[in-house]
Amino acid sequence: MNLNRFFDFIKIKKEEIESFEEFLILSGFGLNFSENIVKIYKKGGIKDVKNYLLDILNGSEKDLRIDDISTYLFTGVNGGGKTTSIAKLGNFFKERGDKVLFIQGDTFRTGANEQLKIWGDRTGIEVFLGKRGDDPGSVIFDGLSYAKNRGYTKIFIDTAGRLSSKKNLMEELKKIKKVIEKNFENVTETILVLDSTEGENLYSQVDKFKEAVDITGFFITKIDSTIKPGIMIPIYEKYKIPFLYISFGEDLKSFEKFDKEKFVDLIFSPF
Repeated sequence: MNLNRFFDFIKIKKEEIESFEEFLILSGFGLNFSENIVKIYKKGGIKDVKNYLLDILNGSEKDLRIDDISTYLFTGVNGGGKTTSIAKLGNFFKERGDKVLFIQGDTFRTGANEQLKIWGDRTGIEVFLGKRGDDPGSVIFDGLSYAKNRGYTKIFIDTAGRLSSKKNLMEELKKIKKVIEKNFENVTETILVLDSTEGENLYSQVDKFKEAVDITGFFITKIDSTIKPGIMIPIYEKYKIPFLYISFGEDLKSFEKFDKEKFVDLIFSPF
């Protein structure tokens, strides 16, 4: 045996493994999760890694629940893409023939009304607005009464972006949901918008929002801007909250249902 060739092979293999682990960490999997994947990679290569991740993602694909009259409550942190996600999904239902209403429950942020109104104008969807400084629960109550009296079938509720560390804002979110469920039907879906560029910050966000309201699904945004899409897999493993949609770009059509096989292939496209 040529020992020089043997040791060259070992060196190349070691560098390959180190490079793969670095790729995983940079892709957002985190250190501990990446170490587990590397062990599988050493034994069976990239095919076994993909199968391992697909097994973890069993149950992660969820169809949006659609009732005759559906109420979708959107929440998340500032700048995560809530309003744009509402516009995309609302436009989808409008093109399907549904009567759609947007309700702006963010009464604090300067420009919140204007932002949702712009999307309403672009899509031809009516927007119910309160005044800045109004109680969000009251505005949403009035908006839902308006929707009920006028035969709207798909209602999308925007809420103020809130830092998960702000306890008073999380309490406000609880109140909003109680107002809806006490006076109207239960919320069809409570959707947490996750900005995929946030990386491991998403853990604390999900923890806090889960404490406040029952999250029924995730809407992943900015997938075209992130180098960390892998974070979504350990997020699902920990919380078992399914993914509804994945979004890329500002165009109204630039989103699609979450597909676990396409998502895993997206992450490992360099291999």
